[in-house]
Amino acid sequence: MEENERDPRTGVFICSCGGSTNLTVSMRDLSRYARELEGVVHVETMDYACHVEPRKHISAAIKDNKLDRIVVAACSPLLYLREFQEAAMQAGKAGCLVEMVSIREQCAWMHSLDPREATRKAQELVAMGTAKIALVRPGEVGSIASVKHGACSGCGVCEATCRVSAIKMVPDLSRPGKRVASIQPKMCEGCGACVAACPSAAMDQACFSNSEISAEIDAATPPRSQEMENFPNIVVFACHWCSYAAGDLAGIKRLQIPAHFRSIRTMCSARVDPEWVMRALSRGADGVLILAGKPGRCHYEVGSIRTNRRMTLLKTVIVQLGFDEGRFSTVFVDSDEAEAYQRSITEFVAHVKEIGPNPLRISEPTERVTLDYQYQGVPPDAPVGYPRS
Repeated sequence: MEENERDPRTGVFICSCGGSTNLTVSMRDLSRYARELEGVVHVETMDYACHVEPRKHISAAIKDNKLDRIVVAACSPLLYLREFQEAAMQAGKAGCLVEMVSIREQCAWMHSLDPREATRKAQELVAMGTAKIALVRPGEVGSIASVKHGACSGCGVCEATCRVSAIKMVPDLSRPGKRVASIQPKMCEGCGACVAACPSAAMDQACFSNSEISAEIDAATPPRSQEMENFPNIVVFACHWCSYAAGDLAGIKRLQIPAHFRSIRTMCSARVDPEWVMRALSRGADGVLILAGKPGRCHYEVGSIRTNRRMTLLKTVIVQLGFDEGRFSTVFVDSDEAEAYQRSITEFVAHVKEIGPNPLRISEPTERVTLDYQYQGVPPDAPVGYPRS
C-alpha cells in the first residue's frame, strides 16, 4: 500500500535547545500533548536537534518507526528547515514531508514571562503543524502552483496575476475552443498569488495548499465550551520573507507579546485567500490579522499591493456579514521591524479584547457552524461547472 493511500505515521521531534526553550516551555507537557494528536506514533525530546549527530538520529528514527511525516518543534523554519528536510531524505523520505514549527523564537523567547501560555501556544503550533503535514502529498516539490485542468474555466485571471509570466493560457485539447492555464514550473516563484486570485478554485500550491492551510486554521481554532475560554484567540497570517522573519527577530530581542495569537506562515501575503479569513472567523476566531511586507519592499515586488486591494474589499464583505470590522486587519511589517511586529500584534489583541468574544466561538449543540470553501470536495479532474458546496 502506498503511503498516500493510508493514514500517515507522524513523528514529532521536540528540541529543548540547550535550555533556551525548556526554561519556558514545558517539554513534558508538550510531549504528552503531542502523543495524543491524531496520526502521531512517535514523540521524542532531544537537545540541539540541528546538530549533525541528532539529525542522524532523526534519520534513523524515521526508518526504525516507519514514519511517513515529520514535525520538528524547535527554532525557526527560516533557519534549519532545509537541514531537517535533508535528514528525512537520508531516510528515504521526500523533504516536503517535514514541517517545522518555532517553539523557541515564537514561544519560549517571545512569551518568556508567561511559561503557561508559552507552553499552550507551543502545543497548538505542534497541532497545527501535524494537521498540515498529514495532508502533504509525497510528490510535492518546492512551493510552485498547479492547475486542476478539469476545473479551469480559462478566464485568464491567473495569467494576469503572475508578474513573472510563468502562466500561459493554452488551447484545451480535451475541450475544443476552450483555454486552460498552463504553468511553467521553472519560472514559477511560488508566491501563490495566482492561487488566491483564481475564481474557479482550479489552482493550488505545493506545500501551502488550500487543504493544508485549512487544516492549520482548524487546529488553531479548536471548539470552545465557554464564551471566555482562552479569549482572545487570534489567527495571524504571516509572510515568510517579511513579517514571519520579523516575529523571529522579536523573539531574539526578547520582545514580549501577548500569547493570544497563532501564526500561519505563507510564502507571500498575496497567497492569503479571503476564504481563509472567513473560515477562521466562522470557526470562532476572535480576530484575524494579516501581516504583509511593506509595499515596495515585498520579496515578490507587488504581493503587498495585491494583498491591500483584496483585503480592503474583504473587510467590506465581513461587515456586511455582521462581523465587527475591528476583528480583521491588515498591517505592513518588514523583516527588520521587530518592534513594529510587537506593536501591531499587541494593539490588535487589545482592540479585540475591547470588542469581546466572537459570537461564533461556541458551537451549537448539534454541529459547529463553519463556512465551507468553494473548493471543498472538488476532485482534481472535475469538469467546469462542477457543483461546489
